[in-house]
Amino acid sequence: MRTILAILAIALVMTGCSGKNNAQTQQQNKAEPLCTPVPVRHAEWEEQAKAIAAKVDGIDEVAAVQIDNDLNLAIKVSNFNRFKLQSIEKEVAGKLKTAFPDSKVHVTSDKKLFMDLQSMSGTPWPTDVKEACQKKKAAKELEKKMKG
Repeated sequence: MRTILAILAIALVMTGCSGKNNAQTQQQNKAEPLCTPVPVRHAEWEEQAKAIAAKVDGIDEVAAVQIDNDLNLAIKVSNFNRFKLQSIEKEVAGKLKTAFPDSKVHVTSDKKLFMDLQSMSGTPWPTDVKEACQKKKAAKELEKKMKG
């Protein structure tokens, strides 16, 4: 009787440990879909996008971040120009879509998102892959907030 219990206990311990190891190795081997190609920030395209948006009448300030093919742009509009805010956003989005046909363009005039994008554009892009992946995730979160 003792030998049967000992064999069952050993079998349970062995199967329990192997299941945890498999789960851990699967999580480690599983690559992040956002980071499969290493995320790249295109600062020169950001500057071009800022210049294009700044030419539109009524815009006071512009913040832009382009990671891979996602261009996130926030505009600051003040005074009476806020009355035609939607038309300004559409005009900026149209100009950017023609200038960057391969990019997904997202334009917002939300003040909090403007500050977030401005701080993100002011920080240098990390060389570490994990940090770059985290920055891309943060940009994706901002993108979700832009869509409403």
